[in-house]
Amino acid sequence: MIQHSIAIYCVNYHSYDSLNNYLVSIDKAMEKVKDTISVTVLVADNSVPATHVDYQPQYFTLRILPTNDNKGYFGAIGFLMKEFDPQEYYYSIISNVDVLLTDNFFLKLSNFKCDTAVGWVAPSIYSERHQFDWNPQAMQRYSLRKLKILRFLFKHPQLLQLKKKIFHEFKDIKKHSSGDIYAGHGSFIILPKVYFIKCGIINYPVFLFEEEIYLAEECRKHGLKVVYYPQLKVLDIGGVSTGKIPSLQYCSHYIEALNYIISHYY
Repeated sequence: MIQHSIAIYCVNYHSYDSLNNYLVSIDKAMEKVKDTISVTVLVADNSVPATHVDYQPQYFTLRILPTNDNKGYFGAIGFLMKEFDPQEYYYSIISNVDVLLTDNFFLKLSNFKCDTAVGWVAPSIYSERHQFDWNPQAMQRYSLRKLKILRFLFKHPQLLQLKKKIFHEFKDIKKHSSGDIYAGHGSFIILPKVYFIKCGIINYPVFLFEEEIYLAEECRKHGLKVVYYPQLKVLDIGGVSTGKIPSLQYCSHYIEALNYIISHYY
């Protein structure tokens, strides 16, 4: 008997090997819960031209939609959500394709008791490259001063090395217990249905970056909690898409994102 339906909204950009590996990991995780959970994987393919994906899933439904242009991360997610309503699912997962599910991921998720006030569940996202958990991304809300300093640094790329010290880009290796946080990491996001009931579908008109603050502020605005739940584990391969962006374009996208966040939420 199916207890939960889950949608995975993910974005591919010329990362077909990573996408294939991700789909394989979803199948392996689904094998343990195939009679109690249904999963639909929805892929927005930002690649131009898009390449045919011939993966045949065993335990989930797969739909791949070419965007026909590169809509960025949450732009592509919004594109998917206009076609497939997230309120139809118990959980909606937003992710990159450079991640892998652990074999017991869906089993652990099915056992998670989600409070009705929780708008975002942040799992453990273990980076194999850096050997630490990306979550929690932030325990407390960022100050306006901190965001303005960050924007200044991106406007002056020669100063960006200071960002590592000021904003702890390479965070301390520290274990956190389950509980409330400000924001999770953007590479793998679990949103219960209540998020979409209160906040609506993803509507972040920025090409890339600071998606975490957008979601955290939407949760804060609508009285929803963000919780870190490390019993849920995901492996992060990392950097497959953003690593391809030229440095000046990278900085430009960051400035655009920070301008939006500051003007809309501060």
